[in-house]
Amino acid sequence: MPRLPLALLALAAVIPSARAAVAPPTIGPAESKALLRIATKLSGLPAKRAVPVVSEDPLRFRQRRATAFARLYPGSAQSYDAELYRSLGMSPDVGLVQKALVRVVVQQAFYDPLTRKVYVSRGRASRAAVLQQLVGALQDQAFGLGRLRGFAHSRDARLAALATAGGHASLVAPVPTAGARGGARLDRFLRLESAFPATVGLRLAADLHNLGGNAAVFGALRRFPETTEQIFHIDKLLEREDAVNIVLPAEAAGLRLVADDTFGELDLRALLAVFGIPRLAQVGEGWGGGRSAFYRSGPNFAAVLALDWDSESDAQQWAQAAALYVTSAFGAAVAGQPAATPCAANACWSRGSHAIAFERVGRRTALVLGTELAGSAELARAILGEA
Repeated sequence: MPRLPLALLALAAVIPSARAAVAPPTIGPAESKALLRIATKLSGLPAKRAVPVVSEDPLRFRQRRATAFARLYPGSAQSYDAELYRSLGMSPDVGLVQKALVRVVVQQAFYDPLTRKVYVSRGRASRAAVLQQLVGALQDQAFGLGRLRGFAHSRDARLAALATAGGHASLVAPVPTAGARGGARLDRFLRLESAFPATVGLRLAADLHNLGGNAAVFGALRRFPETTEQIFHIDKLLEREDAVNIVLPAEAAGLRLVADDTFGELDLRALLAVFGIPRLAQVGEGWGGGRSAFYRSGPNFAAVLALDWDSESDAQQWAQAAALYVTSAFGAAVAGQPAATPCAANACWSRGSHAIAFERVGRRTALVLGTELAGSAELARAILGEA
């Protein structure tokens, strides 16, 4: 782990004693100004205007936070993700996603770029949490965090941008968190992804600062990384390596493409982690590009993970991991055997209502989770240009 001198400064400034970490009943204008001055010194970002800190009762705070959250993560994207999580075996019901988000995504304070204010839950927000959100306000003044709304329908780009901003804020103004463990699969997946800014994003910010000081960090804030791969691997960010562009057929196997989105290295690693697949870091490192998608025709439905890899060896590693994932998620009969259930694809599994097919051609792979085995195999082959 790289040295974090700024983080230690922030801890010394904000939490000089254990008592200071306790949430104050309210934060007045004078204290707000003092915290903004500290945020300016720690972040290296000038304050172009005052940032009001508004204390609200917990119910009003939760409502306001939900509204701001929906601007960044609209209902259509939430519905898509809910169906994706269900299809991947993480949740039995799409309706559970909203409840899981409330359980997992907990904030004592948040900055709203629309109103340019920091909101806190009265009596529950520590000074450290407020300070971190004030750093976010300074980021907005300098670089315009309103740009984040432009990533509402690009999952991987949104997660990468949030990790960049959140990583910098965590570097200069850390907030102690209790690492929750266990819980339902969906909770664990969402927890891994929501913690990404304060873990891997923090590491990236520290590495950039060690390489080039504030200028290097500000460069990433000015032009956000475009993939979570660039957050995991600083060399990919410095080279601005693009993800492979995956084009899915509009129609195949009698099904029509109805929706699709990016599926990044973070998504892949979190998926494998939730299902206990070994060597997930080695598998994730080979990611070259990815999309999830839904195909439908009448009662027939299929979810797709189309992934490109840096090498054929990386694609083969994913083929092995995918077989283990199917076993864990759906109880496949014989994991890793190409003919677990005979079909036209490289490997198929038929377990209850799940008809799953996997196909690999060179560095490209397709995993299809459908309702009819022959159709899943045909769709997997069509996605890779074989049918």
